[in-house]
Amino acid sequence: MSTVFVQVGQCGNQMGQHFFHQVCRSDEKRSTFLTPDKKLRSVHIDTEKKVLKKVVKQHKKSIRECNVVSGKQGRGCNWAMGYNGPNNLAQAKLPDQVLESLRKEVERCDCYSGTVMMHSIAGGTGAGLGSRLVELIRDEYPLAYILSAVVAPWTSGESPLQHYNSLFSLSWLQRYSDGVLMFSNDEILHRLSGLNVNKRDRETANVTIDDMNKYIAESLAGVMLPVNSLTPKSGVCIGNEPWEMLRSVCPMPAYKFVQIGHTSKSDVTWEALASTHTHKLRRYDTDGNPFSSISTLAVVRGDSSGTFPRSIKSVESKITSAYNCVKWNPFPVDFWISSRNINSHPGTSSITVCANSSSIVEYTESVFKRAQDMFQAKAYLHWYQRYGCDETTFLESFETLNGVINEYKEAVS
Repeated sequence: MSTVFVQVGQCGNQMGQHFFHQVCRSDEKRSTFLTPDKKLRSVHIDTEKKVLKKVVKQHKKSIRECNVVSGKQGRGCNWAMGYNGPNNLAQAKLPDQVLESLRKEVERCDCYSGTVMMHSIAGGTGAGLGSRLVELIRDEYPLAYILSAVVAPWTSGESPLQHYNSLFSLSWLQRYSDGVLMFSNDEILHRLSGLNVNKRDRETANVTIDDMNKYIAESLAGVMLPVNSLTPKSGVCIGNEPWEMLRSVCPMPAYKFVQIGHTSKSDVTWEALASTHTHKLRRYDTDGNPFSSISTLAVVRGDSSGTFPRSIKSVESKITSAYNCVKWNPFPVDFWISSRNINSHPGTSSITVCANSSSIVEYTESVFKRAQDMFQAKAYLHWYQRYGCDETTFLESFETLNGVINEYKEAVS
């Protein structure tokens, strides 16, 4: 089964750049991520050429030139401008060009299963054009999966429009994606530095954007690279990992938002690795209420000696306790095992945990409240109305996001 990766905007292409760097280091890269002519199954989109030039330069031999789609005008950090396009006929054709590139890539697949999209939910291109493409891909390939890997902005603020942009993006993803892998800049900083998430710590932390993108890439590789648990006896990987993950952690359409954590160590026991992973996990919201996980998947890599099955009960206990798994799920944690680690270094092992957790409520409630306050004050509405986003779009998005919040609260109550 084949998967096509679609990378949108600066954030999406930088995520993809680091992800495919991990993939190209893997021994199993050919069967899953490359076509027979050794080209990546990927489409790269941005409304400006700067970032795309860097991506193409790094993977010049692996990326098809016809799969690089760029515009000549940015989207001004405006979701409406990204979704509907600027008032320019030539730029408005960008989504059609993307669909044509995607169609050709799908036709190269032996058995097309779905699309993995990478983008942000705060900017104009990633949020707006990303939302448009999710909708168009769903219409064009209604039976295929769509998995979105997205990055949420800093809560301390990147743009005065980020709350509107996030509101629209989250609502579109809930409607059209089968699952959403949610990465938060604040949470990644917390895991990498151990610091609390505020602007002052951001400035003093010795963590770069490249470090954060590398962490996202390792987390994605942790769940998408082949595992022994899903490889048939023939030994040929069928590349079904992203979609089996969806079946495991997104069993119901009301709950689509998944958080991923990744930890890699050398020369440690599985119990110690699990303890290290859960140590930096945020377990409570700002009011002291515990988060709960509806369904959880743990992917362990580097079990070359086959010792993990003897530790599975103790590791499961640590994960179940740390993620506060709901009582009504009889199988709260699913395990996948791989004999090889992501980086293939001898002696290293890793654990990647995907949790469909109620922690998404804290972020979505924050976006909902801030966007609603701005909407009621009629702040910046003219910027969206200028590009065809009317009051109905706002109200429908508020309704969709409020539905997500209520569904998660009910599931863990």
